Amino acid sequence: MSMAVVGGIVFSVFLMILLFVRGENIKRDLKRANAKLESTSRQKTHLGGIVMELAKEEQLMLKERMAKVQKDSSPNERFVVCTSLLIDASDSVISDAALDNRTVRKAFEYYISNFSDVPYTEFKAVILQDQKRKQLWAGDNIHAYLELCKSCIAAIE
Repeated sequence: MSMAVVGGIVFSVFLMILLFVRGENIKRDLKRANAKLESTSRQKTHLGGIVMELAKEEQLMLKERMAKVQKDSSPNERFVVCTSLLIDASDSVISDAALDNRTVRKAFEYYISNFSDVPYTEFKAVILQDQKRKQLWAGDNIHAYLELCKSCIAAIE
């Protein structure tokens, strides 16, 4: 055998070993990344559950306040109806938003289109007249949604 053939064989064996080691390192990195992804996913689910629990407690307080407010008569009946709709939808909206199924706004639009007689455009026209409420609605997160509910109830009280 000539030196060129032997050199080619040695180089090929070296290249195969190098590729094998590189492949093993990539496989190990992939396993680590998958474990981290699984851990992060579990944490996200856990934190989503905590956020839902806290938001539901807040929602219960809002429902109690709304029940008290509804006993008294209000001069703006459409505002009361829309506020009530906002609070009634909070269960669905909070669940969807906390579990990342939809944004708060999309979850509310879905709720209002499927479970309400009030059109979404009317809701926006009635509720979003105030600048503060517009900003809260633009926030498009659970905290802003609950603050919007509080703001609407405060406007009725």
